[in-house]
Amino acid sequence: MGQVNTVSSAIGQGRDPASLRRHNLRALLRHLHLHGPTSRPGLCEVTGLTRSTIGDLVGELLSRELVREEGAPVTVGRGRPPLVVTPHEDAYVLGIAVEVDTIGIGRMNIGGSLLDEESVKHEHVAGDPAASVRQLTRLIRRRISKANTRPLALGIAVPGIVDIQDGTIASAPNLNWRNVRLGEELRRTAGFAEPITVANEARLAALAEHRRGAGQNSSDLVYVSAEVGVGGGVINNGETLTGTSGYGGEIGHMITNPGGRTCRCGGAGCWETEIGADALLRHAGLTDPADRHAALADLLAEAEREDAAAIEALRALCPSVATGLVNLINIFNPERIILGGLLRSVANQVGTELDASVRKLHGLNDFPVSIHPAQLGELAPLLGAAEHAVDSFLRQL
Repeated sequence: MGQVNTVSSAIGQGRDPASLRRHNLRALLRHLHLHGPTSRPGLCEVTGLTRSTIGDLVGELLSRELVREEGAPVTVGRGRPPLVVTPHEDAYVLGIAVEVDTIGIGRMNIGGSLLDEESVKHEHVAGDPAASVRQLTRLIRRRISKANTRPLALGIAVPGIVDIQDGTIASAPNLNWRNVRLGEELRRTAGFAEPITVANEARLAALAEHRRGAGQNSSDLVYVSAEVGVGGGVINNGETLTGTSGYGGEIGHMITNPGGRTCRCGGAGCWETEIGADALLRHAGLTDPADRHAALADLLAEAEREDAAAIEALRALCPSVATGLVNLINIFNPERIILGGLLRSVANQVGTELDASVRKLHGLNDFPVSIHPAQLGELAPLLGAAEHAVDSFLRQL
């Protein structure tokens, strides 16, 4: 993430003193969140602000218990070491990842450290989000009770299309949810007064990988993850691509096999039907397992142990995965593609075959993009939800 000159960017927009101060507070805290503990002279350097201004801003952040200060390690002969400004360990946000089969919840502090997390079985009822709301309410209350302090914000990742204007889940086909105002429901049932954000899980995972994982130092990337469904996120010039209403990036429903299998969305031949969990299980000869989540986990574990049959099932996905990736490369021209979910295993176990399939379909000798397995694994949506929560807190700081 690039560093900004806070003074020039703020003054250039003609802000009044109060809004300029808020802007500078956000810039300081954002820098600490993304880049870690920094000395006061260091903050002056990256922001362009004077020592007295930095001292004043740090003083306010200290009083609000968002940061703390401590002396840097003593260096003999260098004089008095500068104070280092560090995100406060008790200043945290909650991140939640709602999946078809599981719910993950965890606390992340300002600074990007995951303090704790757990994953539980999702007690959802298809088509009726009320049971999920009750379970989420219990999880939120329990997590806050254990922490003994209130979170700064809450971020929720969901496997569906979310309107960025109001956080409404317009459609989550794999949960059979439509027009669900999850944030509003949790504000009411959990008594949550702090900011709440709801966004698509794959786009939040892309944000997390961009900031903390395989996408660091890459300003243009495409993230693709496959589980029961297939989702994606696009980072363009360092920013998440959302589209007009937040529906951008629904790559799982890109048609890659016209006339193919019927998708849960009602269409036919969606990429999701070719490379998702059900497709992989079919290649492994496992149709309609009693516990799909457990069957998929077992299959991927066998692939990690280099079981020949499991690896062959992953290899069988390569042509279909390559078809979609070439489309994405041609449309977005990324410098990096990151594969998550079960596709992470494809990249790790049969990456050479996948790369060859992509190169063959693309037809360029000078291949313009590199393919990487995701680094954050199953935690990526939860971490992305927490990152989104930090962003929402900073916006209202």
